[in-house]
Amino acid sequence: MEKMKAVVKYADAPDAAELRDVPVPEPGKTDVLVEVAYTGVCGTDPHMYRNKSAFKFERPFIMGHEFAGTIAEAGSEVKGFSAGDRVTAETHAEFCGKCDMCRQNNYNLCRDRKGYGFHVDGAFTKYVKVPQRILHLVPDNVSLKAASVTEPFCVAYKALVSNSKINPGDRVVVIGPGAIGILCIKVAQLSGASEIVAIGTEGDDNRLELAKISGATLAINSTKEDPLKSITAMGDGYGAHLVVDTAGIAETLRLSMNAVRPAGQITKIGWGPGPVNFSLDPIVAKAVTLKGHFSHTWDVWEQCLTLMGKGMVDLEKIITHELGIDEFIKGFELVESKEALKVVLKPI
Repeated sequence: MEKMKAVVKYADAPDAAELRDVPVPEPGKTDVLVEVAYTGVCGTDPHMYRNKSAFKFERPFIMGHEFAGTIAEAGSEVKGFSAGDRVTAETHAEFCGKCDMCRQNNYNLCRDRKGYGFHVDGAFTKYVKVPQRILHLVPDNVSLKAASVTEPFCVAYKALVSNSKINPGDRVVVIGPGAIGILCIKVAQLSGASEIVAIGTEGDDNRLELAKISGATLAINSTKEDPLKSITAMGDGYGAHLVVDTAGIAETLRLSMNAVRPAGQITKIGWGPGPVNFSLDPIVAKAVTLKGHFSHTWDVWEQCLTLMGKGMVDLEKIITHELGIDEFIKGFELVESKEALKVVLKPI
């Protein structure tokens, strides 16, 4: 049986991942086998490696869920895709397709959903088995390197376009200038926001500079100045129409509640497994909408790839480091230290 190198999370313990020889997967009738070109490192990957994830998973599994590559083999019932096609894929490796969530195009919320690199073998390797229903063709003028990080762009797009409301002229605050935060800033700009405030913290100065290049009209390091003073100085002084929290911890939720205007919205993307330990009554007093956001759907992927193909969004700008999968620990450390914004890994 043919083997390939893969980064395997093998135990429920810190740092319990290693490079292993594993079998090349065999595609079914409606699957394709994708030869991976690049796989993006998500912020959740170092968390899983350190065993700091809020979730528990059955192990062992191959890590990695953001990827693009070329179809090496197509199943006998696959239509519209063939060997040699350049593709990227959603993270929803499995979902039932029959429940209320699936039928309402909320299959990202299906109780039976299993994601690559969490519940199903992922893409820190050479080949990935992908069902046709989550495949997307990469536009000819978009590199596979850029396409490998389509997923965080889709998270940002769905969070702001599908699950938030931005009117041209609105003021938007984005907390956390990581990859998804930077892409939320870009989507807010495309949606017509008049003021876009990026808020970071210690170690974020380089990321805040990229935030300004990506469309932020103001970038604030909260360890050096109070962001609320600048936000309330804008317009009528009521605050932001929309606050997007990509960090997720208790203090960023508190900041979100203070920065949002009455009748505004907070969209929370970032995870914060710890208790907040403060009252949420300001949300009631201001009649604010607090909305959680998770993942993406097929239509969003198509829209994002269209924007990429039209040159309106260049995802290569957020990729700062390229490494082999045998250097995955270095990649994780670059993300944790904030030296990197986005790392991509190549198979070996």
